[in-house]
Amino acid sequence: MRFDILTIFPELINQYAQTSILGRAQDAGYIHVNAVDIREYSADKHKTVDDTPYGGGAGMVMKPQPIVDALASVSSVGNERVHRIVLSPRGRMFTQRVAEEFAEQYDRIVMVSGRYEGIDQRVIDHCVDEEVSIGGYVLAGGELPALVITEAVARLLPGVLGNSESLDQETFGKGEDGGAEYPHYTRPEEFNGWKVPDVLLSGNHAEIAKWRQEQKK
Repeated sequence: MRFDILTIFPELINQYAQTSILGRAQDAGYIHVNAVDIREYSADKHKTVDDTPYGGGAGMVMKPQPIVDALASVSSVGNERVHRIVLSPRGRMFTQRVAEEFAEQYDRIVMVSGRYEGIDQRVIDHCVDEEVSIGGYVLAGGELPALVITEAVARLLPGVLGNSESLDQETFGKGEDGGAEYPHYTRPEEFNGWKVPDVLLSGNHAEIAKWRQEQKK
């Protein structure tokens, strides 16, 4: 799967996308994260991407032209299933179910990361499929939400995680064990006088499974 993230800070995307799960998934060829610098598509010599809002008000608004041209640069290829979104606090709430939808239905996710007071509404009305939010709060820009969506979707793709069973067993997994999380412990067996629960040392897998189910929160 390919993730195209339109931003005025491509270095923020590239640095994170080259580490940990995303970095390994890219190296293995399971995904590709492409940071697109919106400034490179500005039509004026100063590479301007924002201007004052019509009707007055505080702050600046991102201009439509650089974003529209940047979107055109990442157009779909062949029968590629592409979904284009704008990261916005007023958009559809991103959840694990939405991550599963994106992973199952699309080959490519294109995300526009806004800054300042937002982006020109005409981009939203005519050039993308929907607005998506990662929560009811305001951030400085859409880069963090774009990375959240990228990682949440990427880890659902075949091969990205080493153990596919962990997808079903974790907090928001699809399997019977999904939906809550139980406590985790590792060596040493005792640390600072704090002991690992006896049941986890028993080797009785049925009792361990029962205990974990009871401990889920």
